[in-house]
Amino acid sequence: MTFGKTLQEIRRRKGKTQREVANLISMDYSYYSKLENDRLGSKPTRETVEKISDALECDDLEKNELLLSAGRTTEEFEQVAKAVSEEPEKSASFNRLFKAALDLSPDKLEEIVKDVEEEVRRLKSKK
Repeated sequence: MTFGKTLQEIRRRKGKTQREVANLISMDYSYYSKLENDRLGSKPTRETVEKISDALECDDLEKNELLLSAGRTTEEFEQVAKAVSEEPEKSASFNRLFKAALDLSPDKLEEIVKDVEEEVRRLKSKK
């Protein structure tokens, strides 16, 4: 689904008008309308998508849906990409981790994430 259609669907579920969302983020209404109707030559920046998702009070799933449909990624993924570029020896491990995670159920993935977060907390508390 395109960014505009994704945005329109989420906005309608939230019960807001285009004008209301545009006003909440101090965006020109005509620009917002073009975003939602896929009439711009480029997709919005991550920052713009985040402002819109905040105005719509999106949950994490909706925010990620908007980001992905705009061809953007989350700030966390950008941090991972930066860390990998700064520490190339981690690149193969991250690639294996993400590839393996694709085959996990959402519940199993969440369980593993919680285990990793707990391990990080444990290691930080030892410092």
